[in-house]
Amino acid sequence: MVVTFFTSRIVLQVLGETDYGIYNVVGGIVTMMAFLNGALGASTSRFLTYHLGRGDTDALKKTFAATLNLHILIAVLVIILGETVGLWFFYEKLNIPDDRIAAAFWVYQFSIITTCVNFTQVPFNASIISHENMSIYAYVGLYEAVSRLGIAYLIYVSPIDRLVFYALIYMFNTVLVQFFYRIYTKKRYEECRFQIVTDKALYKQLLSYGGWDLFGGLASVAQGQGINIVLNLFFGPSVNAARAIAVQIQTGVTAFVQNITVAFRPQVIKSYAIGDSSKMYGLTFKAAKYSYAVMLALTLPICFEITFILSKWLGASYPDKTEIFAILMLANLQCETIHSAFLMSYHAIGKIKLGNSICGTLMILSLPLSYLFLRMGAEAEMTFVVILLINIMCQLISWVIVHRYVPFNYRGLVLQVYLPCLSLTICSVMVPYFVVNHFDSSWYRLLITIILTEIWLFSLSWLIIVNKGEKIKIKQLIRNRICKH
Repeated sequence: MVVTFFTSRIVLQVLGETDYGIYNVVGGIVTMMAFLNGALGASTSRFLTYHLGRGDTDALKKTFAATLNLHILIAVLVIILGETVGLWFFYEKLNIPDDRIAAAFWVYQFSIITTCVNFTQVPFNASIISHENMSIYAYVGLYEAVSRLGIAYLIYVSPIDRLVFYALIYMFNTVLVQFFYRIYTKKRYEECRFQIVTDKALYKQLLSYGGWDLFGGLASVAQGQGINIVLNLFFGPSVNAARAIAVQIQTGVTAFVQNITVAFRPQVIKSYAIGDSSKMYGLTFKAAKYSYAVMLALTLPICFEITFILSKWLGASYPDKTEIFAILMLANLQCETIHSAFLMSYHAIGKIKLGNSICGTLMILSLPLSYLFLRMGAEAEMTFVVILLINIMCQLISWVIVHRYVPFNYRGLVLQVYLPCLSLTICSVMVPYFVVNHFDSSWYRLLITIILTEIWLFSLSWLIIVNKGEKIKIKQLIRNRICKH
């Protein structure tokens, strides 16, 4: 997370505001096609973990091979769409300065290659998660952090156009990481082998599940890169650069917290596979409240000190609207943390048609609604307000829908998740609010804000978030650790 923030400053300074915005909006065209990747990736992870939980090795091998076949076909489809419809949109619709069209074209081509490699890699990554081998992500994550830092500095000595060079070397690094994962999983897990699968029933099952997840992925793209393109149409690359910086903050925070839900996900699916729905929901509620607390610990100091952080991170000059974009995106991310945890149970059950059709439609509506508000003269930040309100609505609807398939205690949901999280949020803002309003902006104030906020949040979380049974387990774990040493 720290490296992400640091390298963003370097890249923005070296590329400049316009090129940085171009890189993000052009790459966004390919990202719009990559929603296929995310949809089928969720399907792959769910079925592999389910068969692993049931101990069905033959079904595990066949499912892996079938999903790999599907992802290869989708990668070919991405190339076809990218070099036809995508290129048309690139030349005819995007707001790019004439003197940067050639550089932006190569950024686009490198993005397509990276996306296709990522497509064919999904089943291998899903196997690692299903086997709960989380340590490999830590090692590769360290490499990715160091490599991104190296890439940022290599731009200074680029022998060619800096924007093109940045896109090229970033592509090579991504491909290198993905091929490492591929070699590792092939050696470690017996199911990770390529074979032609002709089982139509299996493909139908995978595509049926993935198809509705595909719709949900399309909805997420509408709220992400779709909004990015709308902002480009109305305001140009400068606002895209402001959004890109806010996304960097969001991405850094998300990557930190996602490791919590990634660790919970296999156990949630395996619990459902053996018919233990009580444990499945228990894990879901724990993941939701703990993820929310960790996320709040990260976002609260950032929101209160956003102006000072941006000035020291990016220098005195950075794109307008960056502060408000960042705060609104972090607010949305805070709400999405609970929803992300809930989706683990949703995918474990496997009945996603109704939820994705309703919530996906609402999420897609954020795109035309945002366009309408901007046409009426609204400020750019209105797009993020629309997204926040729609996502809150979707979260509440989703809980009602999943209850139809595997009932849970609504009272338990409110008392174990929403009420503690709401209480934690209300109480936690007191400390940073007091510090920011009684001290002048400085490194000293930032340090005091972070330290006091984290101490206060930790204390509140112990009192509000952690229930009696969990406290006993945590104390026992600490005592066992001490006794071992």
